[in-house]
Parts: sequence; C-alpha cells; structure tokens
Amino acid sequence: MISAMTSVGHAPAARVVRIHRAHRALLAVVAFAGAIATPTQAEAQRDRRLGGVPRDVALEVTRIFNAPTTRKVRGDFTLAASDTVRGDLAILNGNARLAGVVYGEVVVLNGDAFLSEGARLERSLTVLGGTFESPERPQVLGDIRVWSSRYRYKEEADTLVAETDFFARWSRWVRDDDNSGTESQLFVTTAHTYNRVEGLPILVGPRFRARAGDTRVRAELFGIFRTGDGIEWERENLGHRALLELRQGNRTGVAVGGRLFDEVDAMEKWQLSDTEIGLNSFLFTRDYRDYWQRHGGQGYVALFAGRGSELRASYGEERWISRRARDPWTLFNSDLRWRRNPVADEGVLKLFTLSGTLDTRTNAENPRSGWYLRGEFERGTGVFDTMGELTPGVRFQPAGAQTPLNQGIEYSRAFFDLRRYNRLGPNAQLNFRAVFGGWVDGDALPVQRRLAVSGLDALPGFDFRRMQGTSDIGTCATGDENAYELLGRPAQCERMALVQVEWKGDFRFNLFGDDSDYGDRRWGVGRVRADGTWVVFANTGRGWLIDRPSPISAPQPDLGGLVFGKNEIPGFDTWRTDIGGGFDFGNFGVYIAQAVSQSGLSPNVYVRLSRRF
Repeated sequence: MISAMTSVGHAPAARVVRIHRAHRALLAVVAFAGAIATPTQAEAQRDRRLGGVPRDVALEVTRIFNAPTTRKVRGDFTLAASDTVRGDLAILNGNARLAGVVYGEVVVLNGDAFLSEGARLERSLTVLGGTFESPERPQVLGDIRVWSSRYRYKEEADTLVAETDFFARWSRWVRDDDNSGTESQLFVTTAHTYNRVEGLPILVGPRFRARAGDTRVRAELFGIFRTGDGIEWERENLGHRALLELRQGNRTGVAVGGRLFDEVDAMEKWQLSDTEIGLNSFLFTRDYRDYWQRHGGQGYVALFAGRGSELRASYGEERWISRRARDPWTLFNSDLRWRRNPVADEGVLKLFTLSGTLDTRTNAENPRSGWYLRGEFERGTGVFDTMGELTPGVRFQPAGAQTPLNQGIEYSRAFFDLRRYNRLGPNAQLNFRAVFGGWVDGDALPVQRRLAVSGLDALPGFDFRRMQGTSDIGTCATGDENAYELLGRPAQCERMALVQVEWKGDFRFNLFGDDSDYGDRRWGVGRVRADGTWVVFANTGRGWLIDRPSPISAPQPDLGGLVFGKNEIPGFDTWRTDIGGGFDFGNFGVYIAQAVSQSGLSPNVYVRLSRRF
C-alpha cells in the first residue's frame, strides 16, 4: 500500500517530545481543531498519521540489531516481570510482550509491542511494521516511535541490511484507538501495476481493523477508478473490491472471510513482479501480461502457521469478461502501439480453489537458505457465452473470436512453484526452482488459465512470446507469426514445466576512500561504491498441449510436436535452454542471457527490479 512517512511519540507530560518537520502542518491543523473541541491527551494520541519508515530510522534500528551486544530474538518474545535485559533488545518478525525491565534500546521489527503494568524501559522503544499497546502512562524514559509500514531488509552473512522504499508513497489518515485495539483508515492509493488495460488504477475507500487478544477483524471497501486513456466517469473505468475477514490466532490459527469484487486480473502472474510490469508499461510501452475482468463473490477459510505458511480453500461464482487494450500515457516510446490484449473467454463460472504455501526461508526478500513451496488446484464449472480466438488447432472452437456459444465447460487445473535456497558459505548460494502446472482433467483450459514458458523471468535468452517455427514450444502458438501477433500473442499451452538453477556470490566494489558514512546502504553512486552479488544461471523448460479427440471430422492442422498424452512429458531434448549471468544489486540487477538449445539467436541484455526468484 502506498503511504507517507509517520512517527508517533508517546511520552509523559514532563517529557520533551521530538517532532518531525513533516508534522508541523499537521500540528497546525490540530491546533485549529482544538479551538472547536479540546481533546484530552490520551484522545489526542489516538489520531496518528502512518506511513513509510524514514531511511534514518531504518538504518538506526538495523545498526541496533546488528550490534554484537544486542540481545536478538527471532519470533515472539516474552519478558517476565521478574526478568531484566541489561543491554539493547531487538525482536524480528514476532510480537514482544514486556513486563520486566530493559536498560537499553528496544526495537520491534515486523511485530506488535505489548507493555504490561509495571514494565520499565530505560531508553527508547521503536516499533516498525506493527502496533503498540500499553497502560495509560507507560514507563518509557525515552521516545516511543511507531510506524505501521513493514521493516524491509535483507540478510548478508548473518547481519541485516535495511531496504528503503524505492518510490514515494501517498499519505493515508488513520483513526486508532489504542485502548480498544481498533483502527480505521481512509485510503487514497493505487493498485500498484500500471498496465495497458487500466492505466493507473486508483483505489479509494475505508478500511477497519479491530483486535481483542488473538482475535482480529478486518473489513475494507474500495472503489476502483481506472484512468485508462482518459479520465472519464464511465462503466469501463469503474470497479469495486470489498472484504470481510475474521482471524483467530497469532502465529497459528484460522481465518474465515468473504470477498466481493469487480476488478481486472492478470494472467500468468507467476512471472515478473508487479513493479517490473508497471515500470515497463509506464516507461517503455511494453506490457508483459494479459488481462481480463472478474465480477462476483467468494468465500474462504484458511489455516495459517508461522510466517507465510497457509492452507486455503475458497468457493465462489463470478463472471469473466474480456478487456481491450487502451492507450495510456507512457514516458518513452509513446509513438509505439500497445500489444493487443488477447480476447478472453466470457461467461459465468463457479470456482473451487485449494491453495497452500510453505515458507521456511530465512527472509522472504533476500533468502539465504530454506524452502518456498506454493501450490494451487482449481476446479471450474460454468457456461461460456463467447470464446477467445487462438491459433489453428490449439482447441476446437467455432469460426470467429466471439461467436455465441452457451457452451458448458468443466475443467481442473493445478500449478506448483517449488524453490530451494542453499547457503554454501558466508558469501555463496546455490538455488533451485521448479515450476510446473496446467490441465489436470475435463475440458480444454480457458484462455485465462493457459500458460507459456517465455519472457525475462522464465527463459530470458528467448524473446518474449516470439514464435520459433510454425509450432512454438514456448507459447504453443501455431501457423503464421503475423496472425499470432494480431491475436495479441496469447499464452496457449495447457501444460508447462520450467527448471531454473543459479549460483550466487557476494562482491564489493569501492574505488575511492573510506565508505563508513554509507551505513547499511547496499550500493551507492556518489563515491562509486557497490555491494551486491554476482549471478550465474541456467534455465530450461517448455509448454505443450493435451491430446484429446476432436469433436469435428474436418482435417486438423499438423501441430508439429506440441501434442502429448495426458500422462506424458515431452523429452528433455525438446526443451528450450538458456544460460547467462549478471549482477544483482538488491533493488535492481543487470543480466545477459544466451539461448543454447537453438542456434542463430542473439544474446539478450536486460534489467530486473527484483531478484530472479
């Protein structure tokens, strides 16, 4: 969520509280409001402006955590009334319940802080990515600072490296009742991904959160306005998203909720990140995703445990609608035409989805070791009014892209993303990833659920959805390249498999002088300094279609090695393979990749704004 910087100071009346410059205007407004109604001190502290963590604060808490004298805790921590911590205390990815005495600084990162009656902190308390609860007048001799935005970091050789926000965030106002554990927020934010169908989607609406012990309730209602190629109040530009969820448990528990939505969704979201998609669209008129609209509702129940591990089942009914590519403004290459958004299948479907995630990584953004496993099974039944057009022979359909059908459909689809991170030493890693999925049972997959092994995230040595021959094993496109381009280059495979491996090692580069003033920054430009990792990688994979009887007797086109039985996997000698290397600086990486399974292709040089996987 996009938000602005905030700092909250809680202090006894006799204490001098530091005020950030950004809050002076806020204080003027509060003073003006005080002429109408003068709140008590406790009431005034409940109105808070929340937002992104300032860079100096992120570096300060990182220094405290990395200090050899700091007591470091990962996960939940409880300090009994009879216990004492003589130095600094830092809790990462867990909640802190303090009833004893701490003589040093207290830092809580990505968790909540609870001070019991009688707890005493001799210095300051800083909470990032959480909330703070305490008696009316907590015994904290230093400042109390609370930011709701998460503390973002990486791990290098058992130390943390702070990550500062890459983009400025929009502000949001919050009403927070510390005593009851309730919080209401009015957001004006974006949906993150700039794209050729919506332009920049803007979300406006309230969010409410309440907490009582380990029970949490969250409700939100957002209206969606899509800028597209013009700011006009019309049906194509409007949507909504509503959510109500009850969550029981802290680190483990159960969640029950429901959603209502009228929003644009993306196909093949497993590849590039939202940030990369949005920047490529905004800067260079290149959108590497396809989109369709979903309108309906869904209920779900989920079991969660620890950080990022969850098992979820959902059921809902929704209408699928095609979206056209529009002409949103771009910074460069504005004279280029956008790639057509492929025509999607349209109709009403009932969807049952079972998904699960297991995450044992040391850090989600810069893992040094551990497993990440994500899987999803979907069963869809319904009726299609129209079907999007694909290249010849990929599936049977009446002539024309939007012929009325009223055709029933029933299909099953699965998708798995498995990753293993291995630390070979303080400065080296060997990581593996396997992605596979597609058709399981029933009718041929809808356009929205088809796959491709193509692009910068999968096989960067090959151009994005560029046909190789008349039967392309990366996209399952057939026939003529120009005809495929007119369709918008849709992903057409019913199954796919991809295997990736990378070897990484740390490096540092510094031409001039002492770098002690750089703190925990990962890389710098002003004095020609860079910290990062070198990467050597290889990728191999392909897509294919499922062999099934044709419902018509007319001759079918030759699909040239694209079709396999439902229990078959194409031979590995038919897979596409590339190799490459580059440098990863955390916020961005520069790479070069060369196709090796096919001759005559030039190497591709490209930039990523996130890690490869």
